[in-house]
Amino acid sequence: MDEKSENRPAKNIFNPENNEDLLQGWCIHAHKERNRHDLAARRFDQARLWLGGTACVFSAIVGTSVFSVFEKESSPGVAVKAVIVSLSILSAILTSLNTFLNLAERAEKHRSAGAQYKEMIWKIERIQSKTKEPFVLEIEERLKDIQSNAPVVPNGIRSKVEKEFEKIEFVHKADDIYRSNN
Repeated sequence: MDEKSENRPAKNIFNPENNEDLLQGWCIHAHKERNRHDLAARRFDQARLWLGGTACVFSAIVGTSVFSVFEKESSPGVAVKAVIVSLSILSAILTSLNTFLNLAERAEKHRSAGAQYKEMIWKIERIQSKTKEPFVLEIEERLKDIQSNAPVVPNGIRSKVEKEFEKIEFVHKADDIYRSNN
């Protein structure tokens, strides 16, 4: 054993004593994994948009520059040619990088994995609630369909909604909603 491993704290290993502890542990794990995949999907999607958008802008600049250069009778200077060539090369690199990194597919795979973890969370929560009502199962199935087909929501929108929900308080009677708003 090396010196570094001796100084590390011992790792805890989950060893549930009953089914409730097991389900709770799995639910926590599923929440963490869902959040990880959700964040990864957002980052890959954002990177895809930045790379693709930047490449489009550079391509548009190169395209319009080439037309304006050909319309003029005099030959453009070396600096103008260098800028056009540089932007053209940079645009090709960004487009190739976007294709090589396959950001769209990676974002979709993480979004899909996040949706599948969310489905598992719902199942665990339903089991923990001990309900077997048919309407609960129908709602769960519909939520799965929606979740599996939903696109990645941009971080700014997600953050705004999360801030709004920080102030949410659950009440147990409908009358309590109206009392708290007055």
